Amino acid sequence: MTVFINGVATEVPRGPIDLRSMFGQDVMLVHSTGALLPANDYGILLHSLQMGESYFLVTRSS
Repeated sequence: MTVFINGVATEVPRGPIDLRSMFGQDVMLVHSTGALLPANDYGILLHSLQMGESYFLVTRSS
């Protein structure tokens, strides 16, 4: 399915997304509304992304 990450149309699988394997260790996704998408300790998103929605990939500060 297609979502927009930082304004770029991106194909992602339906269901759980592994942020670490897709984008690296220290990132998180934020919905365009400003809501942080929660992930578990392994970097797996706890909620599915929604087709056509916009998200922002941001680096976590240490």
